[in-house]
Amino acid sequence: MGTASARLCLEDSNFKNIVVADRDVGRAAQLAEILGKSVTAIELDCLQEDQVIRSMSGISVVLNTVGPFNRDIMILMRTVIEAGVPYADINDDIETLQIVFESEYLDSLAKDRGVGVLPGLGASPGQNNILYRHLAGRMDSAEEARFYTVNDVTNRSESAWRHWLGLQSRPVLLYDCGQWTQVQSMSEFQDVEFPLPLGPVRCYMSGLETVTIPTSFIGLKHASLWRGFSDPIIGRTLKGLVDIGFGSEEPVDVDGLPVCPAGIAAAMLARLQPMIVRSPDERLPSQIRVKGIKDGRPAELTMTYSYPPGDIAIATASCLVVGAGLLVNRELPRPGVFPPEAMDPAPFLWDMESRGAHFNLQDSASTRT
Repeated sequence: MGTASARLCLEDSNFKNIVVADRDVGRAAQLAEILGKSVTAIELDCLQEDQVIRSMSGISVVLNTVGPFNRDIMILMRTVIEAGVPYADINDDIETLQIVFESEYLDSLAKDRGVGVLPGLGASPGQNNILYRHLAGRMDSAEEARFYTVNDVTNRSESAWRHWLGLQSRPVLLYDCGQWTQVQSMSEFQDVEFPLPLGPVRCYMSGLETVTIPTSFIGLKHASLWRGFSDPIIGRTLKGLVDIGFGSEEPVDVDGLPVCPAGIAAAMLARLQPMIVRSPDERLPSQIRVKGIKDGRPAELTMTYSYPPGDIAIATASCLVVGAGLLVNRELPRPGVFPPEAMDPAPFLWDMESRGAHFNLQDSASTRT
């Protein structure tokens, strides 16, 4: 994600010089050499406050693509904000995001330093939040939001599979009946119709990463996120593995040796990669369904959108870079910490379309698409 974000920043007129930072300075230097003369590489451990402070000189905005995100990331956020530098990231960890947005201290600090802060500005959360605002703005009132996405299962490493298995093996949060509730991940599914060549895709209940939506839109009674897979066999396999405990990191005894279930499952899934083939012209779509009242009558708006096949990091990085432009140009309503849906959807929609994103909007109250 960091590489994709740096590439897009180079294409954006808001940024003239890019600094790429990594704990492994050799890796950062290699990327800088590939990207060109306007890119500089530095060594940086984002959890070392003294290093972060020294690196802030002359910096207009910090874009954080380090993951997996956890509470430690608040150290970096605080240090950057204290230095008076705007900040944005692609944080998708639900618990961490809740802590960030509930922090009176971070918001107060950002206001005092006169900077904007945009956490969770990737694909989901990020684009999901912004597109929901776009749809909700077309209705008199919105009562229900469901987010569906199709995950690619090609080119996934063993560590990526292991991380995913761990996420799906624990209870997750969703917003239902006007309050937060906890359910077991993948405990429910829906068969969702997507454009051909995919067609119907089985999507499983996942954690609601767009945690700020219920707070930002008063009157919302339900919000949930559902994930499907481009290969249906993989979807069923993952569901079975999670159900019987292969997402657990707790070792089990096998012939007298401790074995990690998630490690074994991830290793086997990684070995399947050569067998998974996706059509080169196949787009991986996402969909948002919003129910509520429109023109005084019950209605449902359904937006399906997808990027061209290829670099799957673009969907996440493009949202982050558009937000970075807003921060640099001081186009936020005021200094402080903002959720993605606080942004005007227009620049994000324009950027998505310029990168070849396809949109299809269906209105249950009319025949228009």
